[in-house]
Order: sequence, then structure tokens, then C-alpha cells
Amino acid sequence: MRGSSPRQTLTAAERRHQALALQIAGADLRHIAATIGYANASAAKAAIDRAIEESIAREHAEIDDLRRLEVMRLDRLQAAFWGKAVKDKDKKAADIVLKCINARERLQGLAAPVQVKHSGELTTEYRIVGVDPDELV
Repeated sequence: MRGSSPRQTLTAAERRHQALALQIAGADLRHIAATIGYANASAAKAAIDRAIEESIAREHAEIDDLRRLEVMRLDRLQAAFWGKAVKDKDKKAADIVLKCINARERLQGLAAPVQVKHSGELTTEYRIVGVDPDELV
């Protein structure tokens, strides 16, 4: 559209995306507001913050989608070897099934965290590895 302001030609999401791109490129908030058509620097800053939040949310959704896809692949692989593992007592098939179960547990966060016990003692011993201390003098 000829003669249209940036506010009229771009959707709100596109404007937020452009504002973020300008900030990444080093533009200051006043310049971003004037270029994109925000009322002031504060409005540009709020738009940029929202664009960042939306980007993070999209990344999380993509990760969740990939996780679901990998779980479906593991389910399919496990199903293919389940009969051999259970009925035929095939050790290789059983190993594959167990690996599928373990991988699924990790992907879905089902595995219990490993407990680490610490004695509470601190040592002040230092070791220099790969350096001859005599060469440092």
C-alpha cells in the first residue's frame, strides 16, 4: 500500500519481529519506535520483550514436538522387537527393548535422579596436570 504507515501494513507479530531484529542489529529504542511505528521507546521495548517471549515459547513447542516424535519412534522400534524378546527370549531383541525403555525414560523425564552423597570434607590439595612445575620457574 502506497502512503501507508508501518502500523497499517504490518501485523502486530510482524512489527514485534522487526523491532527485535532492529534491536539485535544495534538500533536504539527511539529509532525502533520511529521506524516500526510504536508510540514511544517504552512501547518498542514492550514489543521486543513480547517477541522474545514468543520466540522462547515457539522453541519449547518445537522441542516438545521433537520429543513426541522420538517417543513414537521408540514405541515403534520396541513393538517390532517385543515379540522376539518376550516369546522367543531373544537376548539381542531384549537388549533393544530395554534400550528403548531407557531412552523413553530419559526423554520423558521419568528416570529418578541420581543421588550423590558428599562427606562434607573439603581438601586443599591441588594437582597440576600436563605441566612440569620445574618449567614454571
